[in-house]
Amino acid sequence: MSRPSRREMRELAEDREKCAARSDAAALDGDRAAADPNNSPTLRAQARAAAGFARQHAQEYREEAEAFRDGRIPGEDW
Repeated sequence: MSRPSRREMRELAEDREKCAARSDAAALDGDRAAADPNNSPTLRAQARAAAGFARQHAQEYREEAEAFRDGRIPGEDW
């Protein structure tokens, strides 16, 4: 497998930023569901947990985007 070009790396970084934005939006949805008193305690707890996972995913996507922008393949330096 050949290494992606700089242009492809920029495109991958842009894609990861879009993924991060979607995860941020999912986290906000989870926050809203967790704060909604009309939801059951179980649903609110699940929404709180889901929001946390979405935030973690957003951070991971941003880290991948940074790596691509720096010309690195995420995880290759492990």
